[in-house]
Order: sequence, then C-alpha cells, then structure tokens
Amino acid sequence: MMTMTQRSLRRIAFMTFFSSFLALVGCDRVATGELQAGQSTVADLKQKMGEPASVTREGDREVWEYPLGPEGVRTYMMTVDAQGTVERIEQVLTEANFRRITSGMTMPEVRRILGRQSREQRFAMTPTEVTHEYKFNDGTEDAYFDVTYDADGRVKGTGYDRFSLRPGSAR
Repeated sequence: MMTMTQRSLRRIAFMTFFSSFLALVGCDRVATGELQAGQSTVADLKQKMGEPASVTREGDREVWEYPLGPEGVRTYMMTVDAQGTVERIEQVLTEANFRRITSGMTMPEVRRILGRQSREQRFAMTPTEVTHEYKFNDGTEDAYFDVTYDADGRVKGTGYDRFSLRPGSAR
C-alpha cells in the first residue's frame, strides 16, 4: 500500500512529465496531428501556424517555411499545391539534410534546405566569415549544426556544436 507521500511524489512526477510533453509539442501543430499532408489547406496552415517566415515559389507550388523558435529544434517546410492543399510536410532539421550542405553552396540554397538559422555568429579572428547555427535535437539532446560562409556568402564548412548547450558552458 502506498503512503500519502509516495502518492504525492508519483503525482508530481506525472505532472512534471506531462507538462514537459506539452511544452515540447504544445505549439507544434504537426506533431499533434492537427495538420496533415493531403488534407490540410492554406487556411488551416494560417489558422494553426500563422503566417510563414518565408514563401518560395517552385513551379506551380509554394514552399512555406515555419521555424518553431528562434530556439526551437524543428523547422517545417510545407509544400502547397496550386489548389491550396498542403501536399507535403517536412521537418528539415535532420541529419540527412545536414549532409546535403556542401562547400560552395549559397545562403539561399542552404535556407531552402534548412530554413532560417537559429542564430548568427561572427568571430574577431575571421571577420569576413559568418556562421549560421541551426538548433536541433538528435534524439537524445539539443545541439547546433553550424554552417560557416566565406566572404562571398558561400559555404566554407559545416560542423556540430553540442558543448555550448550544456549547463555551465560559456554561451
């Protein structure tokens, strides 16, 4: 038989878990199943997600970008067909997409694949370069995927930063 203290601790643990779950997916209308490819419309997108961060035209389709953050770990690209139906929903901050980023790509090419960066860094030792950081979750922890651009705005290199999100780090 459980004591009152054990029941209270169990209730607190459950509420903590449930609150964390809601915080994680609470504003993510895709994760909650409220938006679905082939069924949702432009009106649904605007009602549930608001205005997109950007819209890119690709032939007779549009790609709507929805970063969840600035410090969120998901960014969605929603492909909308000519009739205004959501054709495809893709969470783009993935290892597969990170591998697609190669030297020489331009900033707009990278943005089309990964969406808007979480933040931008410039360093005194390399003042002509800029690094865009994309916060994501690798399944166990949050991390940053970094894309560094040269003075011409082309990808110079990529890498991962897991240290700066750890408690007690310099960031």
